[in-house]
Amino acid sequence: MPGTHVGGRPTTLRKTSDPRGYGPRFSWLGVVLNLVGWPAGPVAFALLLWGFRLARLHRSVSRYAKYWSVPRGEPDGLLDVALGDSAAQGIGASTPARGYVGLLADRLRSRTGQPLQVVNLSRSGATLKDVLTGQVPQLAALQPDVVTVAVGGNDMLHPSTGAFHDDVAELLRQLPPGTLVADVPYFMHGHWERDADQAARDLARQTRAAGLVAVPLHAALQRLGWKAMATHFSADWFHPNDRGHRVWADTFWAAYEGSPAPG
Repeated sequence: MPGTHVGGRPTTLRKTSDPRGYGPRFSWLGVVLNLVGWPAGPVAFALLLWGFRLARLHRSVSRYAKYWSVPRGEPDGLLDVALGDSAAQGIGASTPARGYVGLLADRLRSRTGQPLQVVNLSRSGATLKDVLTGQVPQLAALQPDVVTVAVGGNDMLHPSTGAFHDDVAELLRQLPPGTLVADVPYFMHGHWERDADQAARDLARQTRAAGLVAVPLHAALQRLGWKAMATHFSADWFHPNDRGHRVWADTFWAAYEGSPAPG
């Protein structure tokens, strides 16, 4: 409804018991917009657009899971298996194939000149324990040429240093030689970043000690700085967008190029 002013204060209109139908209501949003000099129309449009993108991101979870529920690519060639959480699903990217898993698959095909099939066992919301109990056991029935792992971000929501260390150790013991293991993403601020930095260091140390390939994701994202909030993240400011997924893929690829080629 259009606004009015009462005593110099911006208001909105609301339904009341007044038989005339509407009465004035004080609007804190109007006060804030007046103070910063922002017009209400563009701000409302921006909020609407952000809400639309956030809803679309939420809906993509089931759609991307369906996409990866079957192997993707060409059989009778290299087998690339992905373990992890929503980032491995490609959440935040404009399509599942534009997530870092799909981008890596394209590079592997180009690098090796061989057909390649992707089996993506990841699940949105997965923690280390979820990967251990629900994804790693499925490796026994496969003979992968490349295995990538990116998990731990969701563990930072309820961190437990001892449990994290032990879960990482158990996970690494069950992974095949040559597995590329990303450390924990950069969380940018507050206690989340302090926990993530500590977890990333621990995960990287254990990965190297286990003889697997450590992927320095935390440092790669940290180098982007605060501007990445506007340029490399999706609407929830948690999942990477297309540009962010390319950074993930670049970081995995650099680690891969330092490891023996498959086949």
